[in-house]
Amino acid sequence: MSNAATQPALCTLHIWPNRWNLPSIDPTCIAAVFYLQLTIPGKFEVVECTNPDVSPSGKLPFLTHGHATVTSVPAIISFVSSLAKSTSSGARDLDASLSLPQRAKRTAWCSHVEANIGDLVAYSFYSLDDNFWKLTNPTMASMLPIPQRYYVPGRIREMYRPRLEAAGLWTQATSEPEKDSFGKRQKKDDPKDEYARAFERDKVSAQAKASFALYAKLLDGRKFFFGVRPTTLDVHLASYILLLLDPPFPDQLMRSILEESYPKLVEHARNVQTEVSQIPRPYHVAPAQKQSLLSLIPRPLSNPSKTKESQMDEADLRFRRMRWMWFALAFGGVASYVAQLWIRVTVVRANRRPRHVQKRGADQEHKGEVTGSKEGEDDDDDDDGLAGNE
Repeated sequence: MSNAATQPALCTLHIWPNRWNLPSIDPTCIAAVFYLQLTIPGKFEVVECTNPDVSPSGKLPFLTHGHATVTSVPAIISFVSSLAKSTSSGARDLDASLSLPQRAKRTAWCSHVEANIGDLVAYSFYSLDDNFWKLTNPTMASMLPIPQRYYVPGRIREMYRPRLEAAGLWTQATSEPEKDSFGKRQKKDDPKDEYARAFERDKVSAQAKASFALYAKLLDGRKFFFGVRPTTLDVHLASYILLLLDPPFPDQLMRSILEESYPKLVEHARNVQTEVSQIPRPYHVAPAQKQSLLSLIPRPLSNPSKTKESQMDEADLRFRRMRWMWFALAFGGVASYVAQLWIRVTVVRANRRPRHVQKRGADQEHKGEVTGSKEGEDDDDDDDGLAGNE
């Protein structure tokens, strides 16, 4: 009992689900898994989650340890680094050997990776139509329950759109195909669209090569950036590069650029992946939490324990309002349809029998009138014949 009481609680990392032999479909989630596996192996478990609303910040990943909840990768790294200062925790600091100038460079380059390489990952997943409709959307829909699978992938794509537009990586829609006299669309290849796509592809390729060249120069042929052991910067960059290499994108632009022009970056990402896989104590993946019907209903917007970092932006507020409206319209439409159907059935049942009886009565009266008229005509004919005989 004393051993159980002194045993530290496991950390629980909530991330987007895994795909393509990677821990997650999100680069920050992959970075969090790699970092924890290198620092506290065997002392954390992973919970795959598809509902970011369970996070205090509304984003994945987030880490729970006892009563503490830590959101964002930088906060998770800071939390584990603080645990490494205690000898009883068994955690280690990946950046313990770095000097102060090296730590400053690490922080700056990690932010650069998230901004620039992150734009290229978002471009591959959400900007290219072929990649989104043939890979991203079906993959996310397979993870989500109904009705989220029908609108969450599009919502996430629209969230990335302003960022990609600002970076010049949002693909421009081609011109609408013309319609013939019967309203059918004619498939015509507009040379202007082909030139626009080619120009856009060249622009994206140049931008990607400029970003990749910086890291290839910084790596300078070494196995890792700061020596023979991976650091936080190595984990960050490898997480993004792997999501450009391993998913089966229909459009393999980024993968071809990396493999043809920057093989050292590909080798570096594989080295980090190998270091993580060689840890003798693999992390445990907890079964996915089953979502009930109550989980589909959005939570109230009021949250007394909310901080400035966890406050929802305008897009999240608008999304939650739209989700409330969706449920209200769905239930209202069903109730209105059932009420109208019930009224129609009641009216038909009430009117069917009286109309039938009235119709039969009218037919009998009409038949009696016809019979009476015929008998009257026969009597008149008989009277006329008798008068003629007289």
